[in-house]
Amino acid sequence: MPEFKLQLELRGDTEIVLHRQFRAPQATVFTCFTDPNILSKWLGCGMGKTILCVADYEIGGVWRHQMDMGDYGLFDSFGQTLEFEVPNRLVRSYIYNVPVIREAVSTETATFSESDGITSVEIVIRHLTKENRDGHAASGIEYGAGKSYDALEELLASQIA
Repeated sequence: MPEFKLQLELRGDTEIVLHRQFRAPQATVFTCFTDPNILSKWLGCGMGKTILCVADYEIGGVWRHQMDMGDYGLFDSFGQTLEFEVPNRLVRSYIYNVPVIREAVSTETATFSESDGITSVEIVIRHLTKENRDGHAASGIEYGAGKSYDALEELLASQIA
């Protein structure tokens, strides 16, 4: 059972805020979120596995994740790096390459902070419209992100313990 749980908040009309803590140093958690070799070990929503994970974190660089979700098919997302400040902040555009919402670009801002050996991660996803935000919120993000972050917690525990 994971020590921490994902918290999801709908803020204003266009934002989804995810908050999760990890018992690991901030630099380690940041690396887990940004190193494609590590990211591919825990990203997958607990239902599949990451089959493609590339990232160029130079400003304007392109990142892409593709997950094989078995009976649910392939899930593909991509975007551009807008800001990259090791180990504190990552801002990127985010496009879910699935019908209906692929045209709905969002911006994802992840901030990382550490206190007493616990790293807090807050991800603010800003959509252009309330409809896009509500559709994303109803897509299963809380379940999928929660499962992925639980897998990261297990990976961190196995690497640190």
